[in-house]
Amino acid sequence: MHAIRLYLLFLHLDESNLYLTMKKYMICVIAAVMGMTGCSAQVPEGDLLSVEYTESGTMAGYIYEGRMKQNPDGTFMLKAMKENYGPLYQKQISKEAADTIRQIIIEEKMYKYKEHYRPRMEVLDGYGWHFAAKFSDGTSIYSTGSNARPGGNGLGRINGYMRQLIEDADSIVEEKED
Repeated sequence: MHAIRLYLLFLHLDESNLYLTMKKYMICVIAAVMGMTGCSAQVPEGDLLSVEYTESGTMAGYIYEGRMKQNPDGTFMLKAMKENYGPLYQKQISKEAADTIRQIIIEEKMYKYKEHYRPRMEVLDGYGWHFAAKFSDGTSIYSTGSNARPGGNGLGRINGYMRQLIEDADSIVEEKED
């Protein structure tokens, strides 16, 4: 103990300064760990520019695909499936509809999603999904999963709202191959 006190005197620290220094160090370590695990994600401040959500089966291709993007002229285009494994339709949607998708992302805290979800044990036959969103403030969300999902109902709400929006579309973008 005497050697430690001599070392502290050499560094011009007393025991109370050492305590404060260690406390600051621990706060920095905790903040760094939270940043690595996604706990420091902030609510996006900008407008939603694009969002995409896809689900696929192991061998069946896309079960569901939905993509919304703001065009250069400020309008929004949605390309989505009406039913599982169906054709991809497209439809121009309103800014209010894009804002509703943004609101779902905020309400469900989807900006806190981890980059990848997977189960503890390997599953060789199952499903995969992908979610991405970009905002005008430069914020991006990118998350994927293989046989595992985040908690909450964000993905389900995005899927359901896109299906609702595309329901009356009659313009097929592409036919899916059998």
